Amino acid sequence: MATEIIMPQLGLTMEEGTIAKWIKQVGDKVSVGDVLVEITTDKLSSEIESEVEGVLLKIVAQEGEDIPVKGLLAIIGAEGEQVGAASAPAAKKEEVQTEAPKAEAAAPKAASVTEGGRVKASPLAKKIASELGVDLSTVAGSGPNGRIVQKDVLAAEVSTAVVEKAAPEVKAAPAAAPVQPANADVVKPLTNMRKVIAKRMQQSKNTAPHVTITTEVNVDKTIALRSKLNAKNADVRFSYTDILVKMCATALRNYPKINASITEDSMIFHDKINIGVAVALDDGLIVPVVSNADRKGLKAITKETKDLINKARTNTLSPDEMSGATFTISNLGSYDIDGFTPVINLPEAAILGVGRIVKKPIVNENDEIVPASMMVLSMSFDHRVVDGAQAAEFLKALKGYLEDPDNMYV
Repeated sequence: MATEIIMPQLGLTMEEGTIAKWIKQVGDKVSVGDVLVEITTDKLSSEIESEVEGVLLKIVAQEGEDIPVKGLLAIIGAEGEQVGAASAPAAKKEEVQTEAPKAEAAAPKAASVTEGGRVKASPLAKKIASELGVDLSTVAGSGPNGRIVQKDVLAAEVSTAVVEKAAPEVKAAPAAAPVQPANADVVKPLTNMRKVIAKRMQQSKNTAPHVTITTEVNVDKTIALRSKLNAKNADVRFSYTDILVKMCATALRNYPKINASITEDSMIFHDKINIGVAVALDDGLIVPVVSNADRKGLKAITKETKDLINKARTNTLSPDEMSGATFTISNLGSYDIDGFTPVINLPEAAILGVGRIVKKPIVNENDEIVPASMMVLSMSFDHRVVDGAQAAEFLKALKGYLEDPDNMYV
């Protein structure tokens, strides 16, 4: 029997995926574990492997199309197997236009699943039928005693989907091509990553009342710490972001309201401290997550951060490595940025923006003008969750760690 390949849900926030490239084509033999198609989801690319053996009978979702989770991608079955109207679309169109044959075909199906005027179907089949708009009275049941099960509903939906997509399929490919207007402007369709970024940024700004506070920090002692660590550890190179991940995680343990989220009627104080690290890619921004950062040593954090960044740049992050962050760090220091206003990564309550390190003259405690390495920290927070004083206390504590790392152990 034919098996429907559907769009999987690869993360809690995933709503749809874009068909990037079909690896297998109609008529190709498929083994269990073979890669069928490449898809792009919220912010990463994934390969969908076959869980069945057979022949790829039908590709329903075309390259470039956005398909919702559980949406139909393709059909795999035995060689020569007929799948709905896939092998004879013209004949199916005639059936749709002729009411009498359609009714005759539906009658025996209804008889096989109806008893005393009631359609026999599993709860899951009823739910899926409701979501897909499938009339259960026209579905033949393959379960015990003719009961309709999930696969029967999906099979019925396949036939409908093939008929509905028969005409548009031919036009799908050119629709994704860039448009070249007469004035030489280049118009390109938004990538799936860009769509998600746009949606989330707008949602964040429209939902959370943003407040941003800044402070300037003398990081001479942090620079000395980093130099000392790198001199003693030849197998790993520590970055300022790695050190900030550890410092933020330590501070968040003392300021639980910063490590929180808000729902319509409650506050969630997260037990785990998971730090997201923003990574810039050619197509946008991605935020892999260092889980339980407060319980890990700096060396472990450094190795994990490097691994996550490499995976982000090669599109090999797993959904688990991109979810669950409770606080995010965005470091633009390498781009010569002094300070900026970061946008909160909902449902987190705050995000830290990190600027570059600049040598400046400062007045020390002895009223002497001396050179110092200064860094600007900018923290945006959700004012529904965090008050200004609490945010200021957290940023002050973080400043204290950077100005004297020994403060983390006091």
